[in-house]
Amino acid sequence: MTDDEDRLRRGLRDLAQGDAPAGGAMGVETLLAKGRRARAHRRGAAVACAVVLTVAGAGLGLRATGPGPRTPDSRASVAAAPADQPLELGPAVARIGVGYPYDLVRSCGLRFAVFDGSKWVTDTDLASTIALRGDRVSGSMTLVSKDVARFEMGSGSLKETADFHRVSGGGHCPLLPPANPAKPPVLEQSPANAVEGFWYPHDLIVHCGLRFAQFDGRWWVTVRDYAKETGIDGSGRYVFVTGFIRKTGDRAQFDSPGLKPIEFRPAKDGEEPPVCS
Repeated sequence: MTDDEDRLRRGLRDLAQGDAPAGGAMGVETLLAKGRRARAHRRGAAVACAVVLTVAGAGLGLRATGPGPRTPDSRASVAAAPADQPLELGPAVARIGVGYPYDLVRSCGLRFAVFDGSKWVTDTDLASTIALRGDRVSGSMTLVSKDVARFEMGSGSLKETADFHRVSGGGHCPLLPPANPAKPPVLEQSPANAVEGFWYPHDLIVHCGLRFAQFDGRWWVTVRDYAKETGIDGSGRYVFVTGFIRKTGDRAQFDSPGLKPIEFRPAKDGEEPPVCS
């Protein structure tokens, strides 16, 4: 409490008890004037503190207000994701009602997914509302029911959702139509001229074991033996594995739900897949 405020309180108490000094009305005016000065002093101090806090907040990047209007730049910042990381595709077997980190690949216009051991497609055109940047859009995928999975990204005014439906067969990437629409392929096969750094849906044929892959118009071979850690050993338990493949320089990487990334190198002369039944 300031000295002025203390004197004001004592003066008002004396007036109430009849102990005010001579010149009653003038004494009251004097006390009120002092009160006004005290209040002005407090308001000035409060304003000064607000200015200091505002400047400090600006320097620290603080925001006291809610999100601003939705702009293309703000949408793009949500859609961006690190391109040097493996894809987030969730587990091989998902639980209903549990959200898993998930990446939709850009090469399929955000309409194709591999999740819960199956292929999924959506009719929602996320690409028209999200500013695409990089090779993927990150969010979460939740198994809503046996045949419906929901992808969500962002929050508040930036939140986007899309419901995916379980499908079988191949040729579901809308930007990679089958050569003959009347006879769609059984498997998902990536293009013969793949763009470096982009993920493409791919069914890796493994009935002879996890060793070779045909991608980007040529054969590739694994950089090491992945049979023990994947359980894919050519025993016939797996015929093909669905996932995504991407080339970077002289390497190709295959990602699939529940598996660690599998790395390939270009096959050398004489390296060919074995003949097996």
